[in-house]
Amino acid sequence: MPEGMESIGYLGAFLGAVVEGEVAFVTAVQATRSGHLNFYYVLAAVFLGAQAVDWSLYLSGRKGGRAALERRPKLAPRFAQMAGMVEERGTLLLLGYRFMYGFRVVLPTLFGIVRIPLQRFALLSFISTSLWVIVVGNVGYFFSDTLAVLWQQAWGHPALTAGILALSLLGIALLINRPNRPK
Repeated sequence: MPEGMESIGYLGAFLGAVVEGEVAFVTAVQATRSGHLNFYYVLAAVFLGAQAVDWSLYLSGRKGGRAALERRPKLAPRFAQMAGMVEERGTLLLLGYRFMYGFRVVLPTLFGIVRIPLQRFALLSFISTSLWVIVVGNVGYFFSDTLAVLWQQAWGHPALTAGILALSLLGIALLINRPNRPK
């Protein structure tokens, strides 16, 4: 790898954790398998990126979340329901939100709005993100070769590749157009 490119890889892992999550993470982990990046540095970069976004969401919810909800009265029933869930299962949600795809923006913001104590959020978010980084990082590391082999074999069979692509697009279309989609 050309000199200086390695640090761009770590920056990419950090930003990928901020913006997206698993796909960028597993991509960075694949770069460790091929010797371009250090596995532990990738884990650290992803951990820091995930914590940065979680803290930004938590603090924004804490600072302006209530006012934002007051400007949108239609959200009050949903907020009350979710706040009740946080009251009942706050610790479990705090430990598991990193693994709950689709809730990674909502839950840290909600934790700030309902005023989960700062120290509690700090501790449980640290634990949750650590577990997520360890699990996803190791799964990505051990299965990235398998995925690469499958991908290479699929490219050798254009009909299979076209079928996988068509099924993926169909699945996305069905998700977007499902009848009971939340508004």
